[in-house]
Amino acid sequence: MSDDWSKVDGYSPQPTAIGAGSLEDLELEDLERPSAAKPSTFDSGLPRIPMGGDDPREVQSPAERIISRAAYTARSLVRLLGIGLMVTVLVIAVMNWPPWVIESSDTRVQVMSVLFAAGLFIVAVEDIVGINKSAMMMVLASVMWTFLAVGYHPNNSKAGYMQLHEELNRGLQEVGSVLLFLLPAMGVVESIDHFDGFALVNMAIRRAIEGRKERLMPIICILTFFLSSIIDNLTSTIVAIKILRRLAPDKEYRQLCGGMSVIAANAGGAWSPIGDVTTTMLWIQDRISAVKTVLWLFIPSLVAGVLPLWFLRCIARRLDLESESQRHKAKDKKGPGWEKEPLKDDIDEEEREPITRKKVVALILGVFCILMVPGLKMGCGLPPYLGMLLALGLMWLLTDVLHMQGTEEETEEDCEDHGPPQHGVVSAMKKVDLAGLLFFTGVLLAIGALDAAGVLTQYATWINELCKHSAVRLSLLLGLSSAIVDNVPLVEASIDMFRETPTDDPLWQLVALSAGTGGSILAIGSIAGVTLMSMEHVGFLWHPGRGTSGMWAFGRAWATSAAWACINCSAWSSA
Repeated sequence: MSDDWSKVDGYSPQPTAIGAGSLEDLELEDLERPSAAKPSTFDSGLPRIPMGGDDPREVQSPAERIISRAAYTARSLVRLLGIGLMVTVLVIAVMNWPPWVIESSDTRVQVMSVLFAAGLFIVAVEDIVGINKSAMMMVLASVMWTFLAVGYHPNNSKAGYMQLHEELNRGLQEVGSVLLFLLPAMGVVESIDHFDGFALVNMAIRRAIEGRKERLMPIICILTFFLSSIIDNLTSTIVAIKILRRLAPDKEYRQLCGGMSVIAANAGGAWSPIGDVTTTMLWIQDRISAVKTVLWLFIPSLVAGVLPLWFLRCIARRLDLESESQRHKAKDKKGPGWEKEPLKDDIDEEEREPITRKKVVALILGVFCILMVPGLKMGCGLPPYLGMLLALGLMWLLTDVLHMQGTEEETEEDCEDHGPPQHGVVSAMKKVDLAGLLFFTGVLLAIGALDAAGVLTQYATWINELCKHSAVRLSLLLGLSSAIVDNVPLVEASIDMFRETPTDDPLWQLVALSAGTGGSILAIGSIAGVTLMSMEHVGFLWHPGRGTSGMWAFGRAWATSAAWACINCSAWSSA
């Protein structure tokens, strides 16, 4: 039958191999290697299961595995010791036992000092340990006040009850005044950003740069320095990084400019009573006055914020030379026919958003409301937190009257489970950093507990003896400490330690300068540095690690500024 079928209509049997005319046409290499034109099912993009030699643990060397295990053990140990210490103190307070720990004032001072130091250490290594500093500080403050309250015996002694609540009321008054200032201040700044008021600033920078890369760093430095004197250093740093992301596509250069913006933001907030949180605390509690602070700290802060610019620009030039040499090497490898890819314009025409009347009104209105606060303080004696509440309410009222809408308003689909959509300042208030406010609350309450226990009095005596009653030495020690410890508890402790020092004493001016600028030495020393780490994904050692020249430059600028402020304040106080 096969012979008959082969004779029908010239039919000839063909091989049934898929994708080939005949089996003989397939070479051995084609059978063993998948075709490049047709992807195989093995290259489907699904994650591969490590088998045999593909175990990722085999990629690490033995030394790297030992270091990784040691780091994990250290993190776990820090967590265990820190949380275990707080739990132990809380159990002692709840059980009211042993009596020698509860009743002895010296033991109480030692326990609370160790507890506070342990909490600050965990806050300093927040990114390494993985414990949020706001949660840690709230637990720390609550445990400290619980341990302190047991020593007063408020349930058995009326005098102890009255003394405990007197200390609590004094602490709550100070905490409330700071929080009622920071919350509306953040609301005003977030409202400006919500209505895209900073677009005018972006346009001005683009026109000033004119496509020249070397102009970006000094412009960002000067802008952040003056911007942080009006708004807080956290917001000014965020604005600077947002601008840099549009104007500096090179990540390495953008990180250098971001580090410069952190230094400028911390220095710019030191000379303004509404710029930095620590300066605001000194101003609210009548340790410094607005006019004299601006008069005597402007030049030192300018030196501390601008002098490191020269060293960072040298580092930027070195990076440009290295990148240029790498491009030449790549050109040599690709051969003489390779041409350099044309550089893309920094800002495309379609990315330039038009400046509308709404954006200009938002910027002018927000700046006016913020500047109104020190004016009411100096003219009418109104407390700053009431002035800032008035500023937020005024901006809220005017934006509602003008029917202003933000750039990212909520829709009905976004608010299916949260009621009707919210617009304007209400929508902007959702961006306020509540975790940061809770951190400040815990810090201020913990400092109040130390003050009530007498810890700050003993520390003030010791630090005065160590510094030999020198304001300059005290400010230097405070500035170096703020590079490791948050400057908010340091300044609050200084306020409580030197409560008898009069207003506008040179000591307070130096405290404002050193606490504000000293946090720039390390990234964890200020909230602006922590913001740079989170937004640009830089490591802990990156900030001072751009070469020892950067850290040395800032130390030199900071020391020069402190000496300048000391001379000016001494001359002014003697006059």
